[in-house]
Formats: sequence, structure tokens, C-alpha cells
Amino acid sequence: MGTFGAYTGKKIIPEGKKEEFAKWVAKLLNYGGMMQFEQISMYGHDMALLKPIELYPGGKVEFCFNYFEDDAWESAGFNADMGYFYSNKIGEAEFNDVVTAVHFLYEVCNENYGFADINGDVVNGSGYVGWINHLLGTTFSMKKRYSLWDNAERFALERVEDYEDPLTSDDVMDFIPPEGRYAAGGTEFSDLMYIINGTKTLIIDDIVPGTYPDDIYQCKKALEVFFEKDKDEKAADKVWELIKLDRDARKDIQDADLADIAQMSLILPARVIVYLTAELKELKFWELWKDIHKYVYHDCIMKKYASDELEQERRKVIEMPVAPVRTSEFLRQDGYFAFYNTPEELKGKPNYYISDDDRLYWWDGSDEVRISEHMDKWLKELARQHKELQAKLSGEEGNQNDFLSVFLSLLVEIDSYYKRIYPFQSMFYEFLQNSGRDEYRAALELLRKISEDNKENGKIIEKASINWCITSRNVTQNIGRLKLKRYLSVMANKDLRKKYFGF
Repeated sequence: MGTFGAYTGKKIIPEGKKEEFAKWVAKLLNYGGMMQFEQISMYGHDMALLKPIELYPGGKVEFCFNYFEDDAWESAGFNADMGYFYSNKIGEAEFNDVVTAVHFLYEVCNENYGFADINGDVVNGSGYVGWINHLLGTTFSMKKRYSLWDNAERFALERVEDYEDPLTSDDVMDFIPPEGRYAAGGTEFSDLMYIINGTKTLIIDDIVPGTYPDDIYQCKKALEVFFEKDKDEKAADKVWELIKLDRDARKDIQDADLADIAQMSLILPARVIVYLTAELKELKFWELWKDIHKYVYHDCIMKKYASDELEQERRKVIEMPVAPVRTSEFLRQDGYFAFYNTPEELKGKPNYYISDDDRLYWWDGSDEVRISEHMDKWLKELARQHKELQAKLSGEEGNQNDFLSVFLSLLVEIDSYYKRIYPFQSMFYEFLQNSGRDEYRAALELLRKISEDNKENGKIIEKASINWCITSRNVTQNIGRLKLKRYLSVMANKDLRKKYFGF
């Protein structure tokens, strides 16, 4: 049991695009908060250091932890040389979102069949592509999703032997972006609904002459007449033989009983004749189609059922690039378990949602991470306190061993109290290398002060379940923990640290 993400097609990236694809995957994983750990053991303390995803050309990477979710899942990884990504259990929050985004990247980069899915269901949501477009500066659309028949056919045929209903209306709707469903109307959508729901709703009094439903109805009547005349148990076999013929042979069919059906085959896809026959003879369409679809005709000349204006309008929607979705918006969690069983102490307080204030490690001066007015004010106040602490320490001789011991003890103490507070690897070693400098010693004392000042807010973490995935985010992302995570992320971001703290 659990939640698994996958890609339904073959993960084939052309040789000439593998390098670019790998860079894109690495960026999604990095900005999505995927992390590795370095385990260290010093002075009797065991500790984990965060290592953001880095991928070298042709290299491999494995990870299991998401910084924003503060939780670990089963290992996932990417092989840049092969262009191959894999995952196991992914949970239902940020880890899931980022893994699924990578699967969407395969979808938009691969012209062949294939879709992001979770637990066997196609994922419906253009927000993943919106995030990709935002982060990578691309202009991908959801165009691939609108090849409804090709998508649904492949999906259903792969499930025929394992599912009573290989394709449901929900499955079909999962292929179609919600905001673009108007553009999905047409003959392929109609055929799929007729296959799933039958054609009993086709009533002559309600049908507009010359429309696709009218032609479906006429074909159905022709088949009904044929089966009324031919009561043989193998009468359907004659229909199957008919739809295996080419256009000229069907046009010149000599069997008078099949003539009307043959004429309809000139303007309707073979699947129509098969699903109508399946309905009339109470057979299962997808089982029939699996056996016959490779041998039927594909040379019908369909009528033009939609106006030029409608077709142009649909095409515009289908080919339109998905609007960019900012990272904080993409990673926002509001699912069933997001605020499950919030303790009474926190009732009435605002729910926690990720913001750019939680993404300070990724600040680079661009618009990617926007520092809020509140965060700016807090950091300036911390910088003031840091300057005061630095002044007090000025002139005192620092000892590297003492610094290391104190640093480790403090980090272990903070993690023990606030839970799952991990320093970034780069910051940890930088501080050790500069243990004799006042600004680093002051930063360590400021970390201690932030920890002490926020213990009352952080105490609520005691309410956390062993499984954080079913613990209210108002508990796991309490403001006490967040302030420590945010401070450590600033200390790890040299440019941002320089901007506020001057070192």
C-alpha cells in the first residue's frame, strides 16, 4: 500500500536532448526542495547535513528527503546519461508534487504516448506544466492531452486484462485539462462517451440532421437492420470482415445486406462500427478492439462537423502555453491531511502555507524568491542583534575545537527540541573553517538566542505524530521551527547573508 508515481510510456529522450533534459530535471529537483543527507559523527554526536540536489553532466543522483515537507520517502533518483528517472513511494505532499512534475517533463518532452500517473491514474493538472514553464522559462502546452482517441485507446488496451472497465468517463476526463475541456469536444470525445455509456440517448427526435450524432444514429440503424435479417450467431463476423477491407472494396461491396454499413464506413472510423456492434450484440468493446484494431481500415473521409471558427478557437486553446505557476504556489499544500487533527491550542490561528519566506536558501536576487516586508524587517533585526553579539566577542580568542563542540551540541539540542532541523552541508563546513572569526561566532550565538526565544512556540511539536505526513502542518511548520529553518537557510545562502549580515 502507499502512493506511487510513474510515467505510463517509455522514458525515451533523444540523444541530442539528454544534456538539456538532465539540467531541467536537476533544476526541478533542486528548487522543489529535494535533498540528500551526509551523515556525520563528531564528539559523540550523530547528525545529518542537508545536501541540495547537484547533478554533474552524465552523472547520477539519489534522494529521499524533501526540505519543505520535512519528511523522507523511499529513494528516488535520476541517471543523466540514460535520461532515466525513477521513484518508489512518494507520499501525498511536496515530494509527490516534484516527482510528478518530473514525470510531466517527460510527457511534454516526449512526442510518443506517455503520461504522468499516480497509482495507475493519469494525473490531471496543468499546474505541473505551469511550474515547469515558470522555472525553466519554457512555453510547453497541454497539446498532447487532446489526442483523445490515441491516448484513451492505448490506456484502455493496456488495462483490458486487468480491469472490468478498462476505461471510464473519469479516465477520459483525466486526460483533459479542466480549463480546456471546451476545446476537447468533438468526434473523438463523442466516440469515447458512446463506448462508455452506450448510444441509448440517441433519439431521432433530438438529433440535428447532418451532425455527428446523426451519422452515428444512421450507422446504428443500418447495423440493427442487418442483424434483424441475419440471425446467425456469426453474423458479427461478416461485419468484422467488412471493416478489414480497403476503401475501394467497401465502396463496391456486393452484399446487399451490408451495403448501408459499408457506405457508412466511408465516412465513419472503424471503431464506430465496432462499438455499435458491441452494444447491439452485448459484447465488450475493448476486448473486441484489442483483437481487431490492427486490421481495420483507416481510410475513411470524415465530414467536417465543426465550423472553421470553432476549430480555430479549439486549436488556440489546445496549443496555448500553460501560464507560469510560481514555486510557492505550486508547492502549496491544502490536501486532506494538511491540517488534519490540528490541536486545540492552534485552533483559530491561520493555517500554514509555504511562502517565499521559506525559500530563502534559493534567493539569488531575481524574482524567483521574493522577500516579504515582514521577512525583511525580521532579518534586519537579526542583523542588528548579530552586530551587537559580534561587538561583544571582538577581541576574544576563539578556539576551533571549542567552537566545533559548541556548534555540534547546539545543533543537536535544537534538533532534539524542535525536531528535524538540519543544517546545510555547505554552511556547516564553512562555519567550521571560519571558527576563529567573530562574525561566525556571533552567528552561532544568534542561533542559540533564536532557539531560546522560540521554545514556547516550538513546544507544540510535541503534538506531532511519528508520521508527519498525517500531522497538521500547523504543528510541524510551527513558527518556532520555521524561524530556525529560515535563519539556517540564510546562513547557508552566502549572497543573502552578505546582503543582511555583511559576511
